[in-house]
Amino acid sequence: MASSDSSTGGATGVGCLALIVLGILGWVYSFVVEHWEFFVGAAVVLGSLTVVVLVTRTLFRSTVGRKRAAAAAAEKTRRGRNAVLEEARRAGRNDMRTAWLGWQIRPGTIAPQSGDAASVVERLAVIPKAGWNLSQLRMHGRAVWARRGGAAGRASRADVEARLDRVAAMISDLTDEEFDTRRGQTDEQYLYHPDREVRAAYLEGGAQGVETIMGTITAARAQAREDAATRASAESLAQQRNAALRALRETRQATENRDDHAAWDEEARRAGE
Repeated sequence: MASSDSSTGGATGVGCLALIVLGILGWVYSFVVEHWEFFVGAAVVLGSLTVVVLVTRTLFRSTVGRKRAAAAAAEKTRRGRNAVLEEARRAGRNDMRTAWLGWQIRPGTIAPQSGDAASVVERLAVIPKAGWNLSQLRMHGRAVWARRGGAAGRASRADVEARLDRVAAMISDLTDEEFDTRRGQTDEQYLYHPDREVRAAYLEGGAQGVETIMGTITAARAQAREDAATRASAESLAQQRNAALRALRETRQATENRDDHAAWDEEARRAGE
């Protein structure tokens, strides 16, 4: 009996809930039917706003993309132009230095000599001395010049170029012949380049090359003064050491003489007895 009452109560609850839901749906339906113009307008407005947002976002992304692409292209162009200008400067520096080395060393038509790194090291082991004359310096410079191609490795090439710079600087201090800097600006590819900035960069590189040459000469002179001071110091030390050895030898000889006199005196004393 209790079970029957429980089932009846549950059915009644479900029926009430269904009536409530149907009532709500009926009210919503009647409200929508009554105010359908409002809902249609709202849907149109929302749709329009959605379309505007989508179009705006698309246009924004497109604009940003074009700006980024333009900026990337401009940066690439700028880097490419900077590379061209730097290449012109480097050519100007190298042309000036090569012309100066050639003017001082006078390599002429010396053919490059093949050789391994050991040959280059052997040649560089000969250190140019301050007392060398022009012929000796140029002969050494030509021998190093001929082995420029045989220098393997960055360090070896740097040593060869540094030796050429030093020899050329030493020669420049021994000769009265003046180097004409116009010899270092002869590359028509850059001198008559259609781009004015490229021409200016080439000339700027030549000026930098002259500054490098001046620094090389100054460094060579400083090295010469240091070498002279080292030789003077070594000579002074040698004189001091020679004097010390001479004094030690004289002390030994004096001691031997005293021993000899003592022996003679002892013999004389015995003979007198």
